[in-house]
Amino acid sequence: MQSHEAHELPVTVQIDGETGRWSVDGLPMVLVPQHLLVNNLDAVERHVGRDCSAELFRGAGRSSARHWCAHEATRLGLSGAAIVRHYLDRLTRRGWGRFEIDELDPVHGVLQVRVAHSALLSVAGSTRSVDRACYLFEAWLEGALEYASEDSSRVAVREIQCAVNAEECVFTSN
Repeated sequence: MQSHEAHELPVTVQIDGETGRWSVDGLPMVLVPQHLLVNNLDAVERHVGRDCSAELFRGAGRSSARHWCAHEATRLGLSGAAIVRHYLDRLTRRGWGRFEIDELDPVHGVLQVRVAHSALLSVAGSTRSVDRACYLFEAWLEGALEYASEDSSRVAVREIQCAVNAEECVFTSN
């Protein structure tokens, strides 16, 4: 059995004393159990299929990544590859998985990222059996890369390997 030690959060959480709402770096946050997220993805995938689910979430994911990058770029004065690196570091620190960049050139829309320990994989009580379980990250990576590019052109990112059947997920721009 794996031991779980208590640690300080790797991000600073501000809590509004009046409303109880959480924020990190000035953006509202919600702490949810991983099984809630995974079970909701399971339900959507069973209802509409994995490919339709991926398209359903793609616009929202891309837009959310762009919004986050714009907020952090203004707050920290980051741009280009630095904002993408910061975005992936913060995803890692917030528990989505361990994001590692193998290749990054926002000007040319080039990105290759590996993700170990993805939060989107099956957890106890879920029935996820899709071969690209972590496809939500595709849109997030697209949005961050598009924000960082000089011409903001659309890029496509695909999960070409998933930790469902491998040691880690791999994402690449086309």
